[in-house]
Amino acid sequence: MKRSIFLKISLVLLCLLMLVCSVSCDNGGEAGGGKPNSPDGATKLSFKSASSYDYLKTLDGKKVTINGYLATSSPVDGSFIFLMNLPLQSCPFCVPNTTELSNTIEVYPKSGEKFDYTNQAVQVVGTLEVAPDKNKPFTDPYGYQFNFKIVDATYTILKAEDMSENMAQWQKISSTDVVNDVYKMYDFVHFVCSWNTYSVKSWTDVDGKVHPGYYLYAADAINYLTKDGAQWNYGYKEGYFDAIIAEIKKIDATAYDDLVKNIEAAKALSEKAIKELMDGNYTYEHKYVEEFGTYDDIYTINKGEELMAEWQRIYTDFSDWLGSWEL
Repeated sequence: MKRSIFLKISLVLLCLLMLVCSVSCDNGGEAGGGKPNSPDGATKLSFKSASSYDYLKTLDGKKVTINGYLATSSPVDGSFIFLMNLPLQSCPFCVPNTTELSNTIEVYPKSGEKFDYTNQAVQVVGTLEVAPDKNKPFTDPYGYQFNFKIVDATYTILKAEDMSENMAQWQKISSTDVVNDVYKMYDFVHFVCSWNTYSVKSWTDVDGKVHPGYYLYAADAINYLTKDGAQWNYGYKEGYFDAIIAEIKKIDATAYDDLVKNIEAAKALSEKAIKELMDGNYTYEHKYVEEFGTYDDIYTINKGEELMAEWQRIYTDFSDWLGSWEL
């Protein structure tokens, strides 16, 4: 009887000791590292779910957690980080021809603290802050715009066992240049669908004469595409899209079929948009351009809205594919 009581007491003490150790471990971790923080009470975000403004608004002011990597261009003073789900990215991703962040989250530490850089995968825990109006985003000191950020945050280094089961497949492609190549591809497709919205800035020549800026003419767009070495000539070259697909299939013949289909759709769209340009399916109007303080011919692509709606749909599919890979 006494032995039974003694065993019960011992078991209770052992459980209490394990609980104390567990709490002690869970409370570890600083802004720039340490043992993993417990995300108890935190809503798990993914880069894909973070693309929905309406969903994020439901979490405004609440504790969230998300896994990712620090972009190498995160400010050296540790004032905040660019969090991405790709390792060793030099720059945050933006929607083409804009300063709007894409698949990139800005994370800010607690007051008085700073982040140290690491190239290892991290788990971020902090408070979600969402812009009150989708059309009035936050802007950081670099001019990047974004609809939400994570503040009062800490991060901890992730262990291999803490990562998702599909990490091995993700690392096979994220360790290559393929994703960056696809972003560059989308820069090209955006240009051919909306070349009339691209502009040349005002500039001053060696004699001090100021030349006003202007929005591209159709002839400018054709020159940018067809002239060897021109800014957008890389995407105009024969076999450009097929070469990207070949690189993807070289990594794995079937694992990234959704990405391959997305690139095929982007290729078809670019061909359609280029044909509209070459066939002269555009109009122009001579009018005053307040931005440059001069009168100029302003072009409109006849099917511009249709092309851009298709671009947005295909680009969103790619962004969702990229964001669906969780660490």
